[in-house]
Formats: sequence, C-alpha cells, structure tokens
Amino acid sequence: MRRAVVLLAVLLPLSLLVPATAHSYEPSGGASFNTPVPWGGASARSAIVRKVEQAIRNIRPTKRDPRPKLILAAYLFDRPSSADAIIGACKRGVSVRVIIDDEVKSKPFRRIVTALNADNVRDRDRNGVPDTDPKAGRCNRPLPADSGGLRTKHPVDGPDGPAAIPTMTPREVHRSLVEDKGTPVTWGRDGSYVLRCSGSCRGGPEANMHAKIYAFSSTGSANNVVMFASTNLNAGGVNSGWNDMITMKNRPKTFAFVEKMHRKMTAQKRAGRKLVEMIDGPYTTRFFPMFGVGKKRDPLMVDLRKVKCKSALGPTQLYIQQFWWNGHRGNYIWDKVRDLARSGCKVKIIFGAVDGTLLRKMKAARASGLIELWDSRWDSSDVDGCVNTRTHMKNVAVRGTYGKNRKYAGVWTGTANWATGSLTKGDEVTVNVKSAKLYKQYVARWKTVKAHSSLNWTHDQPVPPIDCRDD
Repeated sequence: MRRAVVLLAVLLPLSLLVPATAHSYEPSGGASFNTPVPWGGASARSAIVRKVEQAIRNIRPTKRDPRPKLILAAYLFDRPSSADAIIGACKRGVSVRVIIDDEVKSKPFRRIVTALNADNVRDRDRNGVPDTDPKAGRCNRPLPADSGGLRTKHPVDGPDGPAAIPTMTPREVHRSLVEDKGTPVTWGRDGSYVLRCSGSCRGGPEANMHAKIYAFSSTGSANNVVMFASTNLNAGGVNSGWNDMITMKNRPKTFAFVEKMHRKMTAQKRAGRKLVEMIDGPYTTRFFPMFGVGKKRDPLMVDLRKVKCKSALGPTQLYIQQFWWNGHRGNYIWDKVRDLARSGCKVKIIFGAVDGTLLRKMKAARASGLIELWDSRWDSSDVDGCVNTRTHMKNVAVRGTYGKNRKYAGVWTGTANWATGSLTKGDEVTVNVKSAKLYKQYVARWKTVKAHSSLNWTHDQPVPPIDCRDD
C-alpha cells in the first residue's frame, strides 16, 4: 500500500507536465453555418461568430510565431464579446489590423477603436503644428508621466483595464478612422489600427468595403488560418441572416496573399482591370473590384461558361443561394443560369432579395418547370417594414462537368452579391473550393434553408429597405 501511495505521488506531478500542445485549441477547417431567428437557439445563431471569436482568443506570441498578426475586415462590428476578444489579442502582443466600412457608433466598436488607435491619433499642439506624439501606449495603456506623450492628466480605469484615455466619443472615433495612415501600413507602438476607407478601399468613393476577412498568422496549434465569411461580427449576422464561412488552415500562400491585399486596402491602392487571384491547392481566392470589365471578363461568368450540363455523374447540379441579385450584372448572370437550365442542368435557387424585373423572370421560369425557386424572406408581421430573416449567403454548389473535369464537385462562395457594384466598385472577396465534402455540406444547408423558405412570397416589395439589411 505504501508503495502504491509513493508511486501515485510520483506519477501525479508527471501527469501535470503533459505538453500543452496535447490539449491545445485548433480551429476546425471547412464550412461553418448558423441558424438564425426564429429557428435557431443562441448557440446555433452565433455558431460562426463564436468560432471567429474563439480563434481570436487563441492567437498569442509563441516561439514559432513571436510576432503574430490578426487581419480583420468587415462591414460591421457591434458584438461586445468580439470587442473583448480583439482588445485582448492586442494586449497579448498581437498586431491587430482592422478595416471597417460603416461608421459604427456602438460602444463595443468605440472600445475597439480606442484600444487600437489611441496611440495612433494625431493631435495638435498649442501652436497649431501637427504633432504625432501618441496619446497612449500600446493598446491604450498609460504612458510614463515624463514621456511627453500622455494627453490626459489622469489615466482612467475602464472595462478593458488601466487605460490612458477613456473610450472615445463618436466624434473622436470618426476623426481617428479617417486619419490618412496608409503609409506605413502599421503604425503606433502596438502595430495595430482600425481604418475606415473613403468608400471602397480599392474602388470608388460611392462604393463599400464589403469584404469579411478573419485571418491569423497562427491560432492555437494551427498556422496561417484564413476565414472568409458572409457574416460580420454583429447582431444582424447572428440573428437575421443565414450565413456561411470557409476556414482554411496551414495555408501560408493564401495567408500571405490576404495580408498583401489587406495592406493594399489599408493604403487605399486603387484596383485595376486585371483579376487579382491566388490558386492554392483546391482553393482559388479572388479580390475585387475589377475596373472597366463586363460580362465577357466577369470571373463568375467565366466560371459559369465552363459548366456543361452532361457529366459522368448525370445532369450537372447547381444549388444557388444569393442574397442580393439585381441590375445589369444580375440580369446577364440570370440569363446564363437560365441557359444552363435549358441545356439540362438542374438549377435550384434560394434568394434573399431580387429586383422586381428579375423576380418576374425567375417566377416565369419556375412556373414553366425550368428551375426551382424559393424565397428565404421571413417576416414576423410586426409591421415595421423590415424582413426579419433571409439568406445572406452568396454561393453556388456545383456537381457535374466543370471545364475538362466531368466529375467536378465544389463550392463557390464569399461576400459578393450578384450586382454590378460587387464586381467593379466594392471591396469583395470570393473563394472557389474544389471539394466533394463541401459540396455535400452546402447542398444539405441549401435544403435546410429551403425548408424555412416560401414558394409564394406575399409581399409586393421585392427588396428589404436598406436599413433592414445586414451587409
């Protein structure tokens, strides 16, 4: 008995010395989906954003990645838990680089801006001469009293710990976001920043920064992780839209490509006429806009022209989910999709918003038996003029002949709506993935959304009001 006790006393401390990597976090690869209101519970609604937040919480300096980078771009940020995760990464020594589109005034977003930009914001001395001394130290920590850089006499403690300045006001946030800091790309002692481009970062002033990028030089035990999603880190992305996300792991080429493009977006380097594309194994990643291109060189049209309706697997299948389908580009994409259906492809469509002209064409095609067409919009009948839930995805699942491959299966997804501006004006990112597994997952998700969609939408209004949409 005494020997057993001694043996346990020896083995127990040894068991505590199991390398941390044996139980370390690693994000799952592949597809993620959420289930919005009214069908999904709290966990199902937030499945995608919680996965992003968990990855953010697990990025930190390590021997293999001593200066980690977290690269973010999204239309909206308003989740308190996302703010907590982003600020925490900065405090752990991560270079956090954020590009935002909307001028968000929410408290969580203002906390992010304060933490990442407090050491970046230009001030002016009493003589009106520009002064580039920081207001604060790394991640809004107080500077030494004798540094000459501290602008507040009494540092305050806030929700994020000891801080040099309190949470910025909306006016201070606005001034911080429009500072011209394209060169150098990172600035401040923490190498972190939040930037709002003037319209689209690489497009026109009337367009949007519409990409959703969550990229990590490392997180947990995984290196070079890139997530492309249809959702923002906001309440709308959780509650009111069906959304998807693709996670790529251990892809140094793709991460380097994303980092390079994010730098160009930060510097607001204008796009050109050429397609910006990276092929990395089964993944083909594209950044937009492309100036001065139309139907002939539209990359989606190039892809659709490669689809043939006879294959070694039977008729080629196209399962389409598209949030916003409209205008000149929407019409020529529809013409091509209808031609594929006429050629024998099995075309199944779920939409979130379609302009009136296109909707009439699509309903006529459905009435003739040419396609399946489902309307994902659900209204709680609260008479507020808003559609409460709809698909926010922008993807196609394809199985059949693509190019010379008569047994192709894959998914084309990302942030780009089927509208003119998504090609030639706004910042967008798409990824085509050759994968039979992903194809099956996206078809299963299409069928889930279909089960909560309608054949006969009763509202006359084809498009939800702009302030009801989650871009």
